Amino acid sequence: MVNKSNSKLIWITALGGLLEYYDFSVFALMAGYLAEQFFPGTDPLTSLLTTFATFSVGYFSRPLGGLVFGHFGDRYGRKKTFSVSVLIMAVSTALMGCLPTYAQIGIWAPVMMTLLRMAQGFSIGGEIPGAITFLSESSQKYQGLILGLLISGLLSGFIFGSFVHSLLLQLLGSDAMKVWGWRIPFWLGGGLGIFSYFIRKHINESALFLKLNREKQQQQVPALELLKHHKRSIITGVLLIIPATGCMSLLFLFIQSYLTQLLHYKSSTVTAASIAGTLMSIATCIFTGGLADRNLHTHHAIKLMRCFCLLVIPLSLAIFHIYVNQLPLFTAILISGLAYGSVAVIGPLLLSTTFPVSIRYSGVALSYNICLATFGGLTPVIAMALIQMTGNHSAPALYLVFCSICGLAGCYLLRKAPLSVAPQHNNTV
Repeated sequence: MVNKSNSKLIWITALGGLLEYYDFSVFALMAGYLAEQFFPGTDPLTSLLTTFATFSVGYFSRPLGGLVFGHFGDRYGRKKTFSVSVLIMAVSTALMGCLPTYAQIGIWAPVMMTLLRMAQGFSIGGEIPGAITFLSESSQKYQGLILGLLISGLLSGFIFGSFVHSLLLQLLGSDAMKVWGWRIPFWLGGGLGIFSYFIRKHINESALFLKLNREKQQQQVPALELLKHHKRSIITGVLLIIPATGCMSLLFLFIQSYLTQLLHYKSSTVTAASIAGTLMSIATCIFTGGLADRNLHTHHAIKLMRCFCLLVIPLSLAIFHIYVNQLPLFTAILISGLAYGSVAVIGPLLLSTTFPVSIRYSGVALSYNICLATFGGLTPVIAMALIQMTGNHSAPALYLVFCSICGLAGCYLLRKAPLSVAPQHNNTV
């Protein structure tokens, strides 16, 4: 199993990811309240759509954050970027909870909310790619399991957010939540983010980066090297991450407001079901990570990814059929957890081995964040647009079908590449 030293790194990184992902996703969990306080309108559907558009802004600023943090991570070390990224996230999240509403200062309220959302996106643009890079360089074995535990840590941030939301609803009631209670999750996230900042200052630097530093082989401008010689890898990486991005954004972030605002499910029931679905995702992530470790050949992981992408297609159609026809909610949510967990680990596992160490942080960050900015940030907007255009509340399922096809295309490109070594061994400088 994973040794004690690596276990410490995994749990510290996963804890930081939990807190930062909580900070980033709490915006979606509070979307219904934010729509009323910052984006009021006569049509609730339009107001919610505007809120999700602001949610998407956080994704659009991720590539810039990925490039900046990737540059410093490849030039000066992985550890320092973790500390800075989580601090930016903590401050911007706490400030969101302090903002005056539209009724108090007018148009400046949504403007400031949008700017802070951009700061959140900038921060997390370096967080998850950095964690993937850091952990992939920390152990030559069990990388599937390690990444499964990392993704599970991130998912736990969503569970924590759902738990906080549910607890506040019980303690304060829906009326108080609409007026002022929505601020508390943002303040909590800011405080916990600062706590994570101090924890991360005590982790050790990646051994592979230390070797790179000793041999003076860092690239002066990693992004330039990346764009000149690794374009195919970037495209492949984006395609591999699309299925997980689409599943998470649609089945867990968007679905909260979709079920309560459009299909009129009880908020408490949706929150409880989402927690169950996320627990299913965590179990599936750990299982699929371990499954990838059973065979140390890259093409084994490619085959797994292809099978899981094909699996997502019928599952997505079944999920929205259940929602629209008011069938058992927990069934659909558990299927959602299975769909997301099946593709959430294998894509990053393959992505982490695509680039050499000297530009790995930048390569992972650019691929990951291009995907998140487009297929993650636009997911709620596209889902709402599909519903409005078709008049069919199950139309978002078609978007997940498209995302799965993109994943299959990524598998095809990767299989055509000259890969013949295990993912764990592709650590060339």
